[in-house]
Amino acid sequence: MQPEVITPWLTGRRWFAGKGRTLRDVTVAPSGWLAEDPPVRIEFVTVRYDTADGDESLEETYQVPVSYRREPLEALGHALIGQGVLDEYGPDPWWAYDALYDREVTGLWPTGMWADRDTAGMAFRHEPANEPPEVPPEAVVLSGEQSNTSLVFGDAMILKVFRRLADGPNPDVELHHALAEAGNTRVAALLGWVEGDWPNGRTPHHGTLAIASEFLPSATAGWDAALASVRDLYAQPDGVSADDAGGDFAAESYRLGQATAEVHADLARVLGDAEIDQLARAELAAEMTARLVAACVVVPELDPYRTHITALYARLASFTGPLRKQRVHGDLHLGQVMRSATGWRILDFEGEPARPMAARRGMDCPLKDVAGMIRSFDYAARHLLPGSPGTALARAGEWAERNQDAYLDGYAQTIGAAPEPEPLLAFILDKACYEVLYEARNRPDWLNVPLSAIEGLLTTAS
Repeated sequence: MQPEVITPWLTGRRWFAGKGRTLRDVTVAPSGWLAEDPPVRIEFVTVRYDTADGDESLEETYQVPVSYRREPLEALGHALIGQGVLDEYGPDPWWAYDALYDREVTGLWPTGMWADRDTAGMAFRHEPANEPPEVPPEAVVLSGEQSNTSLVFGDAMILKVFRRLADGPNPDVELHHALAEAGNTRVAALLGWVEGDWPNGRTPHHGTLAIASEFLPSATAGWDAALASVRDLYAQPDGVSADDAGGDFAAESYRLGQATAEVHADLARVLGDAEIDQLARAELAAEMTARLVAACVVVPELDPYRTHITALYARLASFTGPLRKQRVHGDLHLGQVMRSATGWRILDFEGEPARPMAARRGMDCPLKDVAGMIRSFDYAARHLLPGSPGTALARAGEWAERNQDAYLDGYAQTIGAAPEPEPLLAFILDKACYEVLYEARNRPDWLNVPLSAIEGLLTTAS
């Protein structure tokens, strides 16, 4: 496909990460054909951006599965990319559509995985530990996803197609492999994946293109379940505590802590773990401090807390108690868990999408996951009432604290020891400082949520 055809479409996608940057050039490299009637292939689109200092431009490669049609299809109007010429088929233009929305061709992915198909420079594979389910060939695209595109096949499988590509195996596949080997049932079962090669105009790259896992149609998202509990509490008369409200969530939070600990224990057993030595602790504290300083430049409201937070990070650097590193989820919060009929399931092990792949595939302290969930409880409690009066905020704080404590109790009961308070506090503060920066850039009305949490944490620490 010609760059001038795909570029306007690409830059308007929600998952396109280069919004606001100046494009230097765009190149398109096609895969071989996945199907011929209609023609389907992957267009690998490499985008290069100008840099502020004039150095070599930054670049990203995106995966765009495309189905080509001789005539326009009204039903696919929302997925139209444009018209382009296919050299193999002569000079007449074809109508190009995002193939993930073309229900006539979405069956290429499950059938390819179940058959362990090698084609067009791609390897379609199924997970031997899990039986491939029977799924219809037609899929429905989930709405609302920010960085990838997910398709649901019937009520048995969800396929996540990675749009922005990175070298190496995606941690979502790696960690599901490890958990399948451990027999862990706290995750949605891995069913298959696709990996392949792509050029970026200079050197070949290889990595994960898509992952298929068990779909949980009757499960409830953790965020939605937590919000239902919060709404129930706010509907009660003043004076009714969180533990007396009908929708008390603490028992679920406890079980979620258990699920997190089981996943951590199995990842450590299969993939190994190691003690974080004193030099690495100092480096970790220095990284947190650097992020804090950078955030204070952008968000002056954070600066009054900088000295106190820095002192707490220094305590992490000098902490001599046990502190280990291992493979972790990397981006754990209530939006990444589902409550099924058989208990909590943890999803999406690809880590923070903005971090380099090498960092996402490395070992990290499991307290990072614990801190992410602790902060998520606070967000759930305050989600319905930014700017609300003090009585409502007090009830939000009560709900958050009750569920944070329950989560930590469940984690400690399963892992065999309570998280060390000093390093845990440092990780929670680091996460809250990240949230301050995010809210200042994206939702200024929410800035007080992490700022007030930081103030409360520092008061308690004093």
